[in-house]
Amino acid sequence: MKLNHWLFPAILLSAICALPARAATASWSYEHPKVKSGEFVIHSACMIPAEGKLTRQGVKGNEGMAKQSDDWSTNLQNLVEAHLKSTGVSLMPAVSAGESSASDDELRQVVLQIQQKYDEVAAQLNRKPKDIGKSRYTLGDQVALLPCAAKSDVLVFVEGEGQVLTGGKKAMGMLFGGAANSDATLILTMADAKTGEILTFARLVNVTGITGGEKFMDDTEKAYGKALDKQLSKMKVGQSPGK
Repeated sequence: MKLNHWLFPAILLSAICALPARAATASWSYEHPKVKSGEFVIHSACMIPAEGKLTRQGVKGNEGMAKQSDDWSTNLQNLVEAHLKSTGVSLMPAVSAGESSASDDELRQVVLQIQQKYDEVAAQLNRKPKDIGKSRYTLGDQVALLPCAAKSDVLVFVEGEGQVLTGGKKAMGMLFGGAANSDATLILTMADAKTGEILTFARLVNVTGITGGEKFMDDTEKAYGKALDKQLSKMKVGQSPGK
């Protein structure tokens, strides 16, 4: 079927008006029973450097967004740290030697090994997050090699996965019934700082309509703040035992 040249703008405008102007966030999490019950309390955390990855999707294909991904990683790290602090959790960076005699290179190697192990476990977590309750996921006791582990209840991993659609890609999606929105997910995982056992896993999904722009890259507070607070409360982060 051939579309008249005047009909395309009308279809596009109609589709735009039908989309919500505000971003919507869906969030969910799974916790180990000992976290839910308050048996394991989270009052201190060792922060693993955040890793955010953004991809631009256009009509001609996908391309990486290295600079934007680095900036987004920093924004996500700052967001999570600020909200953990607001619950009363004390924070320490994983890349700090502290009172340890470990060199910067040795410390970076340990962090890299733990991150690689987490990446392996994360693939399984995404498939079967409910198995957290069965104690099936662990990073191993190598986590105790981090100087911050001795003074922390948990290791915290902050990840971001997002796709940014170009204007042309959004228009094609609306015309042919495909995805017409950019979306980005904040993934928050906590592991026992002494044993490496995965204790919590949360995903906060932000979907932005065509009229909303990609504000999740810069305004992470607006994109994820409320949902993050809800999940931290559900995971009893910072709470006293029994509450």
